[in-house]
Amino acid sequence: MLIFLVGMPGVGKSYWMKKLSRQFGYEAVDMDRFIEQHTGKTIPELFAESEMTFRKAEQEALHLLTNRYAGLSCIISTGGGAPCHFDNMDWMLKHGAVIYLEGSAAFIQSRLAHSKVARPMFTNIAPDERLGFIETLVALRSPFYEKATYTVDALSATIAIFAGLFNSPHSN
Repeated sequence: MLIFLVGMPGVGKSYWMKKLSRQFGYEAVDMDRFIEQHTGKTIPELFAESEMTFRKAEQEALHLLTNRYAGLSCIISTGGGAPCHFDNMDWMLKHGAVIYLEGSAAFIQSRLAHSKVARPMFTNIAPDERLGFIETLVALRSPFYEKATYTVDALSATIAIFAGLFNSPHSN
């Protein structure tokens, strides 16, 4: 079974991908790392060319990974914008279960402030404007995220909550 983790940058998609893969014995794939290996360019380099260049690479990676891991137990951590472009969310829903890690703008801002990972989308946003930017982005992306098979509050997520999802009727 394929499980796709979606949500805003900073909600813990990569963290939960690693933790859940160990807990349940699934393969773990970080889609951004896959894109970097596949293209030979970093995410910031792809974004520097254009956001559309990155989004096309993201869609291609999603299709490649879905085909590569079809029929296997794999958790794929997607980029924050992946579900919001092309037919990506519908594609994920067609090929597996989608878990939306939901977080408030304040939670996301706090997590991003302490992140060691470069987030190209936030690079040129002044610190005093980040919360408003995140609120706007959450509002724009939420309609896509809310199509997910499941929603988990990122702030209160636990292994037990995910275990309930993995053992639900949708996970067969």
